[in-house]
Amino acid sequence: MVTTLTKFDERHCHKWALLLRKRREKLNQTLLAIANEDFGGAKRLLREIFHGISSGKNAEPGMVGSLLYHMAMITKMETETRFLLEELGVEMPAVAEEIEHFYGDFASDVDELTKPVVSINIDMRAVVAKASLSTPEKINVFNKLNEKTKTVENMLSAKNPEVIQYLEALFRDWAQNIVEMRLRQEYETVKGFVVTAALAKIIGVPWLRGAMKRVQEKFGEETVRIALEVTLTVGLRRENLQTVMLSDHFINYTMNMANLDGRMQFLNCPIFASHDYIAKQLGVTGDVASLFCTHFCFAHAKAMLKTVMPFTFELWQPKRMANDGKCEFYLKLAHSPTASKSEKFVPLVLSWNVTRECNLKCPHCYINATDKTPINELSTEEAKNLIDQICEVSKPLLILSGGEPLLRKDIYELVRYGASKGLKMGLGSNGSLIDEATAKKLEEAGIETVSISLDSHVPEQHDAFRGVKGSWEKAVNAIKALRENGVLVQVNTTVTQQNYGQIDDIMSLAEKLGVENFHLFFLVPTGRGVKIEDLSPAKYEEMIRTTFGKAARHKLNVRPSCAPQFMRIAKDMRLNMSRWIRGCIAGLYYCRVYPNGDITPCPYLPIKLGNIREKTFKEIWYNSEMFKTLRDFDTLKGKCGKCEHRTICGGCRARAYGLSSDFIDYCGDLHKPAELKGDYLTEDPWCVYKPKKSS
Repeated sequence: MVTTLTKFDERHCHKWALLLRKRREKLNQTLLAIANEDFGGAKRLLREIFHGISSGKNAEPGMVGSLLYHMAMITKMETETRFLLEELGVEMPAVAEEIEHFYGDFASDVDELTKPVVSINIDMRAVVAKASLSTPEKINVFNKLNEKTKTVENMLSAKNPEVIQYLEALFRDWAQNIVEMRLRQEYETVKGFVVTAALAKIIGVPWLRGAMKRVQEKFGEETVRIALEVTLTVGLRRENLQTVMLSDHFINYTMNMANLDGRMQFLNCPIFASHDYIAKQLGVTGDVASLFCTHFCFAHAKAMLKTVMPFTFELWQPKRMANDGKCEFYLKLAHSPTASKSEKFVPLVLSWNVTRECNLKCPHCYINATDKTPINELSTEEAKNLIDQICEVSKPLLILSGGEPLLRKDIYELVRYGASKGLKMGLGSNGSLIDEATAKKLEEAGIETVSISLDSHVPEQHDAFRGVKGSWEKAVNAIKALRENGVLVQVNTTVTQQNYGQIDDIMSLAEKLGVENFHLFFLVPTGRGVKIEDLSPAKYEEMIRTTFGKAARHKLNVRPSCAPQFMRIAKDMRLNMSRWIRGCIAGLYYCRVYPNGDITPCPYLPIKLGNIREKTFKEIWYNSEMFKTLRDFDTLKGKCGKCEHRTICGGCRARAYGLSSDFIDYCGDLHKPAELKGDYLTEDPWCVYKPKKSS
């Protein structure tokens, strides 16, 4: 006969204790390593204990991730109860005795599980009687713990043997906070279910279902927003939010980029474990517990994925823990219910030059922008019709660019229309026209992300590159205004001979301004860019490797653009590549719309494949021979065709085309497939890699 230590199902409800146990074992290994003067090994183990392991089968969030998770779950569970009572307009039922009973059972579990791991002193009753921590208070807790952790890490770096006496106390401090937060989380979970069970008897399940359905979207957005704010403030990246929010679960997660879909199976659920334990003792039917899965858990998962996913998606929940014993979510990228066919290649990102008009004079401009009033651009009606046509194929991230898109008078109307159709709306701007009022209008219209060009941390150098004095100050102020209005900001930096040595300083400036995404653009011989002296292929390679190395010191998400070899380099450096699809995605998952409605594979590949005034976007995307050719990797020539990395890299097709022709005029004169001046399928001349295949 097997005797269990816990009243609640241990596998479902107590993964937090399993993680704590494993970290205790690593702490013992750390102490042994220090005793043997293996300070390097000790530092690695210490980092795993507190900061976790980010990838692989043994991935775990560390003490930092666990504490963030439990703090977020407290907010989630207490918000469920608050939203439900407010929506129904009822008072809290008289269920204090039941809450106390079930929470006491869980507290007993905690006492048994922590005894062998760490010596902590927690008053189980007093800890849940405290007022909930505010966001600043949560951040303050992390700051204090992080300072203590840095002190110990510095002692290890200095190979100071006295660090041993600090390690145990550091572990205990983190563990104490994690256990306290887990207790508070469970108290709110118990309260939420007991209250819901009582309301089910009073007003019935249909009323509860209706109330949850009405507030679920707002609930998901509010709880995830708070979790993200704390996560970013304590020094983690947005992409870490997903790892943090899954830290107390056993999961199977697969993403199939060939099909642009993925599945996430939850094999345990601490919320379900609590509900199941209480339901059995109170005789509550399963339809009450399933309400949480169907509405609140689904809404929370959707809001969390929306926060971390760069692309639009649809989410389904084919299996629910309360009904099926496991939970499963199915995700489809850029899914459009109005698309008439399912294809392997659909636009995930679409760049639309809505105008050629611009107020700056950048020497590298691929579109050869002008300060004159443009002609023949799509009208507002035509632009909306284009958005409708795009939705017949997919629902991409639609980036409105220029020129300077804010010079287009109907820009807010276009943003609002795209957002209403379910597209993720982005804007590429030089920032010169974005002040507080503009940032607010963009956010209200539905903009989710804005890219601002910043090419130096030195104002005068940026101004010289952009051709207008004062443009650096305006770009920086634009970033500040956008961040204050809750818009995700990306900094785009074009690498040149002049700023080659400044990238680390630019990244530091971007980080200081609250920027999260940093894209490093490499010149392509297109438009006015043909006149600029480019970096050598060897310097390109060095810059990508150096930037990836610097990224570890920053909170920025770094991605090189127009340099598809970054995928090969990232793979070689064993970086986490899960958020990237392929180096060159032109014609596969990406294309460009020119101001007059012409479609090209990318902004730097000026080959006109059709015009939406003459053919539908759907016809051009699916039937263009050039698009079909780009999607067949066997058509690549030279070393790109032989390369073992062609499925993840592909070489830059625009650079291959530009450097295999005598010149490219400018993007105002698009080339037709019948009159190509270069070979877009030839090898990328700026890649230094030699394929392993000999034939």
